[in-house]
Amino acid sequence: MDGDADRYSKALDLYGRVLSVVLILLGLRQWAVILGIVAGPAGAFETMPIAWQLVTMYLAVIDLVAAVGLWMRVSWGDVLWMLAAVSEVAFHTIFMRTFGSDYTIVGFHFLALAGYATLLLLIRKDKQKWPFHRR
Repeated sequence: MDGDADRYSKALDLYGRVLSVVLILLGLRQWAVILGIVAGPAGAFETMPIAWQLVTMYLAVIDLVAAVGLWMRVSWGDVLWMLAAVSEVAFHTIFMRTFGSDYTIVGFHFLALAGYATLLLLIRKDKQKWPFHRR
C-alpha cells in the first residue's frame, strides 16, 4: 500500500510543478498586459476600467507567487493557487457582467482543482485515511 501512496505523492509533486509552469505563463501574460506588450480582454491597460486594472494587477502578482510556491511544493503555494483559481472562476462567472465570460479559463481551473482533489483522495485512500474507510 505504501508503494501506491508514494506513487500518488510523486504524481502530486509532478502535478504541482506542471501547474506552476502554467501559472508562470498566466502571470507573465498579465504582466505583458500591464506593460503594454499585448492588449488585455478589455483593451490597453491604461484605458481599462478600474475593476479590470485591479484584477489584472491582482492576477499578475498572485499567479507568479503561487507558481513559486507550487514549484517549491510548499503548502502556501497550494493555498495561493487555489485562491487564484477560485478568484478567476468567480471573476468570469459571478462577476460576468463586469469581466465577461471566459469558459476556457474557468474550465481549466475546474479541471485542475478536480485533478488535485483526486490525487489527494488517492493518497489518503492508500494511507488508510480514506474518509469512508471501513475498519
